[in-house]
Amino acid sequence: MKKIILALVAVSSFAPAYALDFTLQKMKASGFSAEAAAVPAPAIAAPVKEETQVPQTLINRFNQAKNDLWRLDSDTTWLRSDIDNLERTARRMTQTNSADAFFQSDLRRMSWDLSRYNDASLRLRNEIRDLLNLAQKDAGLNRTAVDMERDARSLLNRAQFDIENSAQRLEWAVRGAKPELVGYNAQWEAMDISRYSREFTWRLRDLSYDAQNLVSKTRP
Repeated sequence: MKKIILALVAVSSFAPAYALDFTLQKMKASGFSAEAAAVPAPAIAAPVKEETQVPQTLINRFNQAKNDLWRLDSDTTWLRSDIDNLERTARRMTQTNSADAFFQSDLRRMSWDLSRYNDASLRLRNEIRDLLNLAQKDAGLNRTAVDMERDARSLLNRAQFDIENSAQRLEWAVRGAKPELVGYNAQWEAMDISRYSREFTWRLRDLSYDAQNLVSKTRP
């Protein structure tokens, strides 16, 4: 519009009045509109959505839970073999009618270990449930959750199909032995081992289920 006005001024300066009038009449006849000649305003780009920043404290908690779960999986790798050794010792004492001076203390230690693993599984289950309430959709958290779900599934399979069955056989072997051979408290220790193994399976089942939900909740 500014250029048009300048052009008209120039024409008015160097041309007669009738020429300027003729030019204006011609522009009107052609339907010229100053509004039509206006330059359209540029489109405003939509604001870029910023990605949610995952707090470092949450990343650390995910990693800590993963490490604790891996450690529990690693610590229980040979648990079935140790329980089976106790069962064989109990059956050998019954068959040979001879005592083993270390059997009852080994049995007590196994009961204590299973109780400790049971407590660890409970703490981990509670931690993963807390993480479910804090979880965000993030590729890094999701990879950590996938690792946790894998270890939880491995633990559940070991507890359900190996440890629990071995503990039950150990209880039967001790119940069938003479108390004076295996120890007068051995039966109660064996019953505790069997009970702890069942509780271990129950808690790991819950833990595995929660870990699966954690994978879904963190998937981007």
